[in-house]
Amino acid sequence: RSCAIKSMAAPSSSSSTRCRSLLLITLLFSLFSPVGKDAPVVLALDGSEVLAPPWRNWRVVNDNVMGGVSTSAVKISNDQLNFKGNISFDNNGGFASARMDDDARDLSDYQGLLVHYTTTQAADVKAINMQVYERFPQIGFGGFRPRSFSAAFVVVPTTKLQTFYMPFDRFRGTNGFTRPDATSRFTPSQMLRMGLQVSFQLGEFDVTLQKIEAVSGIQDCIPPSIYATGCDDMTIAEYTTLAKDVLKKSNYGTGSLYPNAGAALMQYALACAVMSDDNSTSTQALTQLEEAQRANDDLNDNSVLESMLNSLTSDSPKATTEIDSSPTAKTKLLSKLFGC
Repeated sequence: RSCAIKSMAAPSSSSSTRCRSLLLITLLFSLFSPVGKDAPVVLALDGSEVLAPPWRNWRVVNDNVMGGVSTSAVKISNDQLNFKGNISFDNNGGFASARMDDDARDLSDYQGLLVHYTTTQAADVKAINMQVYERFPQIGFGGFRPRSFSAAFVVVPTTKLQTFYMPFDRFRGTNGFTRPDATSRFTPSQMLRMGLQVSFQLGEFDVTLQKIEAVSGIQDCIPPSIYATGCDDMTIAEYTTLAKDVLKKSNYGTGSLYPNAGAALMQYALACAVMSDDNSTSTQALTQLEEAQRANDDLNDNSVLESMLNSLTSDSPKATTEIDSSPTAKTKLLSKLFGC
């Protein structure tokens, strides 16, 4: 305001220079400040940052953009977002997605996303990709667009409220076309918007999101459904088969586009093995996890996860090493498996 008033008079050289500097700073700030800075930021009691609700004009993008016939719809009601549809492989299709309007945030104070969701008792098990987009653009189909990264959360049939944690360091990107980018990592300070995607998992899906929040300092990130009925819906072998199918169908010759969908399903299968009533299966799974942790293996790497699951179903002699199978030990190992 002072610069505007002074400009009506004949300003001194130093005053004019100062005003121009202030105007330049203001312009730069407006260019690089978050797009959604005027949106309310809700802080949860534990210091986490609620990203949704509100749900900002989510819209669907399905495989019909490339000739497919998969369907999906988004419905927002009572501060909840329902995403449901049907995945078809006809006409070389296989995905359905939904994306929100830009709502840029600086999430550098947080370590990951926590999704709160419900579904129906009749829903199929699905790994749903949570996509995050950065303000940094990359060239891709349709020209320049925000760089995207994805992790995944597993939805199992239940009417009870569930949570699933996805650490930022497990989000993986693509090159903008049909190749995975194993080296790039999501930059939390540059978050632009979010999206959901179901890829290469045939049939219906139905999930209702209650809340998405950025969190830090989580000590126990084991999905509650592991302790409930999540392991009753499919066998360990069925979870593993679904994971392999997803990885195979999303591979265009250079690796899976969405490796975390397969990883999430295999992590879930390993957790079910640990919680199994069969003492031999549980002990073997615990042994595999402990050995992987000692070797500093990447528990989000599909080859590592597949190797551990294969050992559970192989006819080779089982490990005889003494293993701590107490509830505390299981919680510690499973928390590492799920990224906290």
